[in-house]
Amino acid sequence: MSRRPALASVATAAVVVLLAVSSSAQEVTSLKVQWHVTQLQSPSRTRLEGYVSNVSNVRVSDARLHVVERDGAAHVVGEAWGWVFGDVPAGGSAYFVVPLETVADTYDVAVVSFDAVAHEAP
Repeated sequence: MSRRPALASVATAAVVVLLAVSSSAQEVTSLKVQWHVTQLQSPSRTRLEGYVSNVSNVRVSDARLHVVERDGAAHVVGEAWGWVFGDVPAGGSAYFVVPLETVADTYDVAVVSFDAVAHEAP
C-alpha cells in the first residue's frame, strides 16, 4: 500500500479542523470589557479590574488583555498585559485583574486575543 493516500487523508483532515476552528473564531464578535481602577493601600499598588462579557454563542478561553495608560495629553505613559481568569462562557462573563505600574489619566483596554472553545446556548 502506498503512503500517498494516507498522507492525503491526514492533510484533508487537518484542513477540515483548521476551517472549523477558523469559522468558530469568526463567530465570536462581541467581547465587551467593563473595568475600574483600584488603589490598594498596603502595599501601595494600582490595578485595573473588571469583567469581560461574551454576548456570542461561543465559549472562549485564554482571553488576553492589553492596557494602554495615557496622560492628560493622550500620550502613552505605560502599558500592561493580563489574562481573564478561566473561560468566558457564551452569554456570560469572567473576572480579570491587571497590575499597573503607573497611575494614568485614561486607560485603553482591549481583548487582543482569545481561543474559541465550543458553541453553547447563551
